[in-house]
Amino acid sequence: MNTLKNTTEDDKMIALEKDIELLNPQVHENLAIIPLKTEKSYIDLLTLKKGLELELIEVKECETSTVNTVIVKNNSVVPLILIDGEEIVGGDQNRIVNSTILVNAKSEMKIPVSCTEQGRWAYKSEFRQSKYIANYNTRRAKEYASRKHGSYQNVIWSSINSLEIENDYSSPTCAMEESYEHLKIDHAKIIKEFSIEQGQNGVLVIVNGEIKGFEIFLNPEIYKEFHEKILKSYLIDSKVENKTFAINADAARDVIQGAFDSTFEKRNNIGLEKAFEFENDEGLGTLYEYKDKIIHLSYFTKLENNFEDEINDNIGLKSDI
Repeated sequence: MNTLKNTTEDDKMIALEKDIELLNPQVHENLAIIPLKTEKSYIDLLTLKKGLELELIEVKECETSTVNTVIVKNNSVVPLILIDGEEIVGGDQNRIVNSTILVNAKSEMKIPVSCTEQGRWAYKSEFRQSKYIANYNTRRAKEYASRKHGSYQNVIWSSINSLEIENDYSSPTCAMEESYEHLKIDHAKIIKEFSIEQGQNGVLVIVNGEIKGFEIFLNPEIYKEFHEKILKSYLIDSKVENKTFAINADAARDVIQGAFDSTFEKRNNIGLEKAFEFENDEGLGTLYEYKDKIIHLSYFTKLENNFEDEINDNIGLKSDI
């Protein structure tokens, strides 16, 4: 068990599971993953994918459509989990969820989102879940910008624009989903090389020998829904190269240990979840907890200085560097 410091006034100490098993690495060309496994936790939660399939979840625009807010209605008898960065497409614009949120059973909530399709503001269709989550650089930039307490919509648009430039592709509406679709054949060939291990509920991703981040979900069932999406989110930001590198399991363990040794600061929650930001010299992330269990954790390596300067410009801040 790991003790995380909550820096709110009551200074409570919250016990959360820390023991993480690193399973056998998997490598294909310049991408590698280390599957992660923790003691299985069971809380009855509904994912957006299953909720929409069962017609228990409704996602709609606000009565007066607003770029950064949508309404989610949960008609099920269990909480709905929305994952940070997962995309919904349709409505007046495609959006991504700004943070992991638990929507209570039999309730309706206004959900903060960011636009991932700058060139459209007109009704297209009912919302559906995308096959993608925001790419690694967008999620990492959003994680940093969220600490600056300002709007980071421009950060999202800038990141998607950079993605199109890097892939020499321009969609008619600057839509993140279309950038993924442009490369889906290449991605599919690579994704099939990475299997889900028994009991796996997380993953650490390495590109060109460099650890980029890791992700942990409540249980293997939820992780399974996001396995391909997570790998694609890293793939789209990296050039596929035919080269190999050694996997340093000790370095991976050190990254995970360093993340859990950070000071965790509670931030305002939106739904039933509790959210804790954390940061160390190597990276930053957010942990989401419910009923004393980690329901989702994401950690990203630090921004390069020029990338940080660009984000600060987009949110109207001067860099301290």
